[in-house]
Amino acid sequence: MRFHVPALALLIVAGAFAADRHKLDVDAESDDGILLQRIQQEPLAARKLALLEKYAVQFPRTTSIAWVYEQLLPIYVETKQSDKILATAESLLAVDPNDVDAAHAALHVAESNNDAALIEKYAAQAWDVAARAAKAKRPADPDDVPDWAKQIEYAKQVMNYAEYVLSNQAQSDRSRKAELLRLLELRNPQSKFLMAAKKEPVRIDFASMSPEKAERGLVDDPDNVDYLMNVADYNMRRDHDLQKVLNYSIRILDLMPRKPRPEGTTPEEWERKKIRYTGSANWMVGVIYGKQGRYSLSDRYLRAALSHIRDNTQALAAAYFYLGYDNYALASELRDRSKAIEAVRYSKLCVAIEGPFQPLAQKNLDVLRSEYNIE
Repeated sequence: MRFHVPALALLIVAGAFAADRHKLDVDAESDDGILLQRIQQEPLAARKLALLEKYAVQFPRTTSIAWVYEQLLPIYVETKQSDKILATAESLLAVDPNDVDAAHAALHVAESNNDAALIEKYAAQAWDVAARAAKAKRPADPDDVPDWAKQIEYAKQVMNYAEYVLSNQAQSDRSRKAELLRLLELRNPQSKFLMAAKKEPVRIDFASMSPEKAERGLVDDPDNVDYLMNVADYNMRRDHDLQKVLNYSIRILDLMPRKPRPEGTTPEEWERKKIRYTGSANWMVGVIYGKQGRYSLSDRYLRAALSHIRDNTQALAAAYFYLGYDNYALASELRDRSKAIEAVRYSKLCVAIEGPFQPLAQKNLDVLRSEYNIE
């Protein structure tokens, strides 16, 4: 049995609809049919990809094109080719407006790229597509029920993810907050994310400049914690250059206790800033170490972050998730049942928070209960 760990801290719900959702229509004597046969028979992944792409260019209007897009999409997702993911998802949705995977993949790219316009577009579209899928009728054949149940659960997870992304964008884009919240409320007036988004978020007061300018500013001012946090946070949100995020976050943790209070800042304001920066830096270090398999270090930094991130529900969920994973791994390495008990405790805390980590934490909790007989 394996524990489930996402590729990214705010990563996205795992699982998808069954493969080959769209069927092939092969005429063995036609040009497109001959190419489809070659695709099916090709054993090498790189050559198969080239043939699929060739088909998409040459035969964009055949009845089998949806199947081709369906094969291409996970390849592009796996290789993180954002432009091709979006283009393929758009093409697939044009052929099949009810394809949940396509809408889901497009939304993930929009969020990763922090593209406000695409986030709004695909969050709404993904929710609508998934909501239709979630209403699929229970099949009459009992053998089909397990797949149907998985598809319903996946659709609900995509709806949940879309709500999370919309609420998160509303909190970060104050100029369009009302409109984004309206989109969310129209879809689910009872969404927990809606209530969270209506609250004023705790904000880190970065230097008012782009990450590129902040990076350049570090050349002359390498100890500027605003610049360091600006760049670290920007890259962390995009799952980009995590070694830089790690280095800058550790640097922040080293600097903050020794930094004098800036002029014009009250002691209370300075203390709040120190708490926010320290909490965020510990969180980023802990998550990255967890992704790297450095479990003891991840556990240490995430525990240090907990008291500082109580108001950030999704960061807290990620911390609980990785703490559960860290302690599970340590229980196996050290043969220490107390670590397994800790893993169960943190996994339960994560499950209690609605969001992208909830279903993953539940799966991990099931593994822990099975392996260690702990409730």
